[in-house]
Amino acid sequence: MPIFLLLGAPVLVLCAVVLMLAMRGSKRYSWLEFNIKTHEAGLSFAESKTLREAASLAGIADTTNILWSPRDLDRAIVVLLSRLRDEGRDRTREGVALMDRVYALRKKLELDLPRYKYGIRSSRNIAAGQRVRILVHGVGVMNSTIIDNHARYLVLSFPSGSRLPKDWEWKGKKVSIYFWRREDAGYVFDSYVMDDLSIRNVPVIQVSHSESLLRTQKRKSVRARSRIPAYMYLLKRIEGAYEKAERAPGLRSVIQDISEDGASVAIGGKAVPGLQIKIQFTLLERNIVMSGTVRSVDYDSERNRSVLHIEAVTPSPRTRNAIRAYVYNVRAEERATARGEESLEPESAADTAHDARDYRRGKA
Repeated sequence: MPIFLLLGAPVLVLCAVVLMLAMRGSKRYSWLEFNIKTHEAGLSFAESKTLREAASLAGIADTTNILWSPRDLDRAIVVLLSRLRDEGRDRTREGVALMDRVYALRKKLELDLPRYKYGIRSSRNIAAGQRVRILVHGVGVMNSTIIDNHARYLVLSFPSGSRLPKDWEWKGKKVSIYFWRREDAGYVFDSYVMDDLSIRNVPVIQVSHSESLLRTQKRKSVRARSRIPAYMYLLKRIEGAYEKAERAPGLRSVIQDISEDGASVAIGGKAVPGLQIKIQFTLLERNIVMSGTVRSVDYDSERNRSVLHIEAVTPSPRTRNAIRAYVYNVRAEERATARGEESLEPESAADTAHDARDYRRGKA
């Protein structure tokens, strides 16, 4: 009997595989694979059926495409949201939980894209305008910006942020350079300062390239660029107040990018890491409140402006869904679907620092 079971098990597995391939036909996934994958994403059988019906109503010929195509899943999300609103379920606990799981699936598809998974290996691939932190052994951490990327070296704006020793010379110094690459991850590499000079009155340093970039802190959520006006408030403690709206205006600020787990916020003046804050703003006609801790600060002394990088307390499902709708540009998808057009891609171009523009004018 055990021998029969031992021999029969592989046969049963082979039959199951053949059955799945037969049901798939020319499709990427069969209906059985579809349900298995959506179940792995936390959706029940009924929710999988609802999502697939939304994909069909969105005009997607092969509804299993939503398991690998972010664009097709966005179209299905638009229809699903509309259906929940029409049925009065968009603000119910059931409807919010459903969208929370669907958006989690959408995030997984996005983070599986090559630009998030593979990154870069050489400093020759760093784009101009990239903000970096420079660790100078025995001195401290300083801020700078990649101004130009030459074949033989990187050109960086003159570092600022720590007081340099008297008679300090940059040339020949060993440094460690840290940076966060947009839509990717954090990186660090070691380098040497080849020279420090001034071009058309713009002080810069030149550092050697590295072919050994260490990739760390892979992005855990999708972030979108923005220019959202907000009020900021200092908190003594976050517990119990992280989504409670304030009535009085706070410090004026601008959200420069946002995700479900944090944001970058620009304010006037100088700030320090470690602050516990709350930001309040309007997003897609909804009042949103996020709270969190300032993990790092980029301070521009010339403009007397700080950009605060905030790690947020995990938002409630309602707030998280509202932020995801903005990040995945669902409103643009709704407009495009209503017009029968292709959806719009969210903006992704990085801002270029003002000292980089001055440097390029000098080269010209």
